[in-house]
Amino acid sequence: MSTHRIIVAHAKWFIDPSQFPLRLDSTAVERTVVAIGVALAAIAGAFLFDRLLRARSRSTPPPQLTGTRGDLRNLLSWLLLILALHASVPLVVAGVQRQLFVPNLSMPWTFVGGVIGLTQIVIALGFAYGVLTRVAALALALLFPAGAVFFGPVEMIEQLHMLGIAVALGVLGRGAFSFDGILALTRPRLRNWIPAAIPAMRVLAGLGMVWVGFTEKLWNVPLAVAFLERYPFNFMPALGFTSFSNADFAVAAGIAEVSIGALIASGFLTRWVILAAWVPFNLTLPYLGWVELVGHLPIYGIMAVLLFWSNSREVVRTFKDLARGTA
Repeated sequence: MSTHRIIVAHAKWFIDPSQFPLRLDSTAVERTVVAIGVALAAIAGAFLFDRLLRARSRSTPPPQLTGTRGDLRNLLSWLLLILALHASVPLVVAGVQRQLFVPNLSMPWTFVGGVIGLTQIVIALGFAYGVLTRVAALALALLFPAGAVFFGPVEMIEQLHMLGIAVALGVLGRGAFSFDGILALTRPRLRNWIPAAIPAMRVLAGLGMVWVGFTEKLWNVPLAVAFLERYPFNFMPALGFTSFSNADFAVAAGIAEVSIGALIASGFLTRWVILAAWVPFNLTLPYLGWVELVGHLPIYGIMAVLLFWSNSREVVRTFKDLARGTA
């Protein structure tokens, strides 16, 4: 089954996960082996196709970003702005509701819960305005060990994409379109890390997606089935596959999500994978509403950056200029 037809949604945002603990039995192990095999096969295929495209590009150079150096600076600054804004909205929403990043990570009505909620709001404002962006990124990264104390490492691994955003903005800053850029508030010595910032975000986002495919579907089919019973996204019976149950659909969706995440993490054919994944990531929005939209905004921001990212010398050099804090 092609991955672009599989619905990708976060069941824990709509179904109480406390009623459905992880089940790492022999059946789950079999699903894991199958999913890893499919993901490795997808990576191998993407690698071979990538090599073929590179071989062809030697005779026919691929299209490149065109324009002046200033145009490239503007483009990359806009990408950093887009990434920061896409992270800011869910941080504000989570902060005012005393949640840590997502609805299923609800903080207690305590002073610590309020501090963590307020911290997310301050981080969001720092990202949105571009004020002390790297300090805000560090604060975002520090929320992960705090979250592991409250919710455990399993839940925090599901949010690796937010850690990836913290890494990217912590290294690159917010670019020229920010108070940091205009006032040159920070000039960190991170130039040697700049080439790895966006790839690190890509790897973390992909691994987080892989983990969600396991924890919400392949290792917890009852949770996924409960979600599908409430939100009937299993379209296979309508296509004539009447014996394709919700459990089968959950497993297929999990394998697809693991494969997509692994492909993104691998870095092969990233733009193609993102374009193919755009449909399943958006198809649920008309049915699941604002919760789904707000929760997926950071992923959308990461996808937007990866669509334009290139490790070319000119792009890396421009990011180094932007990281100096000059507008």
